Amino acid sequence: MIEITNKGRSPVQLVVRSKLAPRAFTTLIVPGIGAGKNVVMLEDEMTTDVVERVEKMGLITTRYVPNTNLRKG
Repeated sequence: MIEITNKGRSPVQLVVRSKLAPRAFTTLIVPGIGAGKNVVMLEDEMTTDVVERVEKMGLITTRYVPNTNLRKG
């Protein structure tokens, strides 16, 4: 899983792969810092090169989170 964090106050719109259709794309809007929900978890298969470009621009940060840490046991 990939954790995406918005660093700015304004929302950021990303193009990601759809969960429902394998070849379709959809938009993901990550709220800004003031909303308190500026962290989004995204599956590895859903990422695109747009996420990398927005990260290089400095609008978001990404971090890889292993799936084993998400399980509660």
